[in-house]
Amino acid sequence: MRYLFILLVLFPLTLLAQPAGTWDAIVQRIDAKPFAGKRFKVQAAVKVEQIDPTAAAAIWVRVDKAGNKMGFFNNMMDRPITANQWQVYTIEGKLDNDADFLNIGGLYFKKGRFYFDDFKLFIETSKNNFEEHQLDNGNFENENLGTWFYNRQSKFYLPAVTNIDAFEGKGALAVDGSNALKPLTYGNNDSTGKFAIVNGIKIYYEEYGSGEPLLLLHGNSQSIAAFTHQIPELAKHFQVICVDTRGQGKSTEDGKQYTYDLFAADMHAFLNVLGLDSVNIVGWSDGGNTGLIMAMKYPAKVKRLVTMGANIFINETVVEKGVIPTVTKQIKVLEKDTTYKSQNSARLMTMLLKEPNYRFGDLKQINCPVLVLAGAKDMIRAEHTKGLAANIPKATLHIEPKATHYFPSENPARFNAVVLDFLQTRF
Repeated sequence: MRYLFILLVLFPLTLLAQPAGTWDAIVQRIDAKPFAGKRFKVQAAVKVEQIDPTAAAAIWVRVDKAGNKMGFFNNMMDRPITANQWQVYTIEGKLDNDADFLNIGGLYFKKGRFYFDDFKLFIETSKNNFEEHQLDNGNFENENLGTWFYNRQSKFYLPAVTNIDAFEGKGALAVDGSNALKPLTYGNNDSTGKFAIVNGIKIYYEEYGSGEPLLLLHGNSQSIAAFTHQIPELAKHFQVICVDTRGQGKSTEDGKQYTYDLFAADMHAFLNVLGLDSVNIVGWSDGGNTGLIMAMKYPAKVKRLVTMGANIFINETVVEKGVIPTVTKQIKVLEKDTTYKSQNSARLMTMLLKEPNYRFGDLKQINCPVLVLAGAKDMIRAEHTKGLAANIPKATLHIEPKATHYFPSENPARFNAVVLDFLQTRF
């Protein structure tokens, strides 16, 4: 437990939010008080054998100050190491004037095998002149790792000194991460992802949490991954059902013209396949349009609806100036590419210029509570958003200050709080 406690204190803070078993680290802690205020360089040789193509390593440095405060910090997350040949990497910085400790180490994440050797610390003695400060077993010639700390209870990453293929000398540190867990990726989660046969196509979906069912509908050319920042929080309160709309993400399509009515019919049939009589819905952009149509055409299926950046018809009065010309230009570019991906994208984007084709008055038939959401800087004009709310009998309007059409990803904590407040209110 002593080592685990040390690691919780010493590990790079920006990685603590990652799932356990997908990363780990090794570290040596040095008294920094004699070097406070001085410039330094940390070097190490690193190489990576990837098993997962996203596996990587890094060296990292952090200064700890009095009172559990953090000073200088760099963990190379902007330049992760993936090369499978030895290379020397350097972090340069300046020790804080009130530095207590200097933490130096290696990071490794995802599934792979990671190698470190020849850690060196240089302290500036005079302008641009650096002198090496000897690290304890920085070259890993001693099989006893001594003052190198790591999670000795971990079953996912196993560091050990190896005498095979060292960078210099006889020894190097080898970390076996072949048992690392596959990180959870929403929209590509093998443990929960399924397909449902709906209207002659395959709809891909994932489920999380428990409670009342909550269906998430993404925007044009997106996928389940669009709700990466919503799923964990919403799954604390609901049975979250995330889908890839037809022709997007992992869902298939059959060549039919894309329309929001077709998307709504897909979701109606999908809910029947799952045996769900009614659900709450959160729809973003195209997903919001689909949600509105579901609430009109299949009212029994929709208990509550949240629409974010939705529209009920399309013309120059609905979207901000420049949106339609920009989409038109993108379609022309895509249509020149004969690959399926580009042609499909062109079809999806063409729908943006032609759909939907309802009127404000049609919304009066919606009988469920609806939260009409948009950003103050949304591409959907505020007048249109207000028109939606004004014509839905049980609507609540919320226009978020400073937010754009991408409010769910720009400020997920705020977006999630607004959505949960609505969904958990008794009507």
